[in-house]
Amino acid sequence: MVKFDDVDASILADLQKSGRMTNVQLAKNAGISAPPCLRRLKTMERNEIIIGYHAKLNGPALGYGFNAICIVSLASQNSWDVNAFISNINAAKNVRYCFATPGNSEFVLIIVAKDLEDYEDIVQNTIQKDKNILSLKTYILMKKHKEEFGIPIEVSRKQR
Repeated sequence: MVKFDDVDASILADLQKSGRMTNVQLAKNAGISAPPCLRRLKTMERNEIIIGYHAKLNGPALGYGFNAICIVSLASQNSWDVNAFISNINAAKNVRYCFATPGNSEFVLIIVAKDLEDYEDIVQNTIQKDKNILSLKTYILMKKHKEEFGIPIEVSRKQR
């Protein structure tokens, strides 16, 4: 685990809330001047504590209003078959996340689609084309009650 102080924590917490926050504003919020803030920021990027900056897009506004979690079990667990599945999933643009679970060759996929018909097409023509799939279970995501990106960053009360 990387050690960092409350100033670093403040910078990270602010960036998770708004990746477009200026260095001047980050520094002000952290209680330091802009040059040392920028040095800390560059150090955290170099040490891969910060690994990227992304825009949060409105899926439904862009035509992607259907979200599903898909649990996939593989019949074969040999490395060639698993790697072939992972390669297929990595090429599938609608699969936004893929997590392996321990022990039983199950994968959890998070898929975005335009609608149910589009989702069925993605499953049939992309995911299920892999002959190693033993089972596939879908959970349709309905109303979103919470969405929080990143990780929890603790900043002491005196810093904020």
